[in-house]
Amino acid sequence: MDKENFINRWRATADELRVQLHLGSKELSNKFEEQKKEILNWSKETRTSLETEASIASVEMRTKLEELEVQAALGKAETKEAIQEQRKKLTSLIRGANEASIKLMGDSKKNVRELAGKADSKFDEWHTRFDLLRLQMTLGASDASDEWIEKKEDLNKSIRNLESKLGEMSQETEEGWSNFKGEISEAWTHVKKAFSKTE
Repeated sequence: MDKENFINRWRATADELRVQLHLGSKELSNKFEEQKKEILNWSKETRTSLETEASIASVEMRTKLEELEVQAALGKAETKEAIQEQRKKLTSLIRGANEASIKLMGDSKKNVRELAGKADSKFDEWHTRFDLLRLQMTLGASDASDEWIEKKEDLNKSIRNLESKLGEMSQETEEGWSNFKGEISEAWTHVKKAFSKTE
């Protein structure tokens, strides 16, 4: 992935997280359904890309993607409890599919390794989005709760830090590119930790 695409992908992720952070309960429900559709479409596309691969890891990955598709295709979750239940199941299936993608990274074919690397990133992103959803539903039930306000400030700070690193990266020469990729990875880890601190 070239530098420009890398930066644009991370900026889009940061923007999506910031938007999701400020959604109300009705919008949050709609956003969850959008994420399910995204997971469904991406899983189908990725599984189709693996149809001709016969390795054990490829077969396992296709199976995990099929399970993810079935869960993502469920009807709209109408209540907070239904959303939480679907979120938990999707999160569990994403973890399983992510483990399969990590095994798939050991494949000898370059195109399969690249697909597995992209899958790993996508699963990581969805896991973080669902952590944010869980936080919003747990702490944001009362939008004015002090804990939720404080947590939103922490999350915004983590997102701003990620965006700041991205801004620095766009100015960086190719020599510093690999160092900045590491810094972005570290900033992303901080964002994920901020979203997953509260159970």
